[in-house]
Amino acid sequence: MTANTGRTQVKHVTVKLDNSAGTLTDISAYVDNVGSVGLEYETQDVTAYSDGVRNVVIGRPSAPLAISGPFDTTMHAQAISINGVTTPLSLDIQIGIRHAWEAGEPQYGISMSATSGYFMHDYKVDINANRWSAKLDVFGPTTPAWGTTAEA
Repeated sequence: MTANTGRTQVKHVTVKLDNSAGTLTDISAYVDNVGSVGLEYETQDVTAYSDGVRNVVIGRPSAPLAISGPFDTTMHAQAISINGVTTPLSLDIQIGIRHAWEAGEPQYGISMSATSGYFMHDYKVDINANRWSAKLDVFGPTTPAWGTTAEA
């Protein structure tokens, strides 16, 4: 089927993250909030008195990610096995357009290598709200990117 264009629903978003064995695992059933996805660039103001508008130079990007969902022992087991581990993780967020994701549609992520991937930290469980949350940040020199092909 040819990839569709247009708007979509969050129900067509798939979130995949490595497990402790390094296997990319679909965790969509345990995630209900992905937060903002993409690169954030630091900027430095270099405006001079004679400039008509503010000028900046762009520095290195960061790509923080916050995910969360209702507490579930399956997700808890995966999260505690990879939380704080300094092994890079693959991450794949697939955005299906009006149906489940297929190749050719928007995707954001990074395939792990020995030196690059995502690093999960700040895994927490809010017992009163029955929710879990975690933060992920880039590990290594490779930048995650938008694409149309699934991560490995």
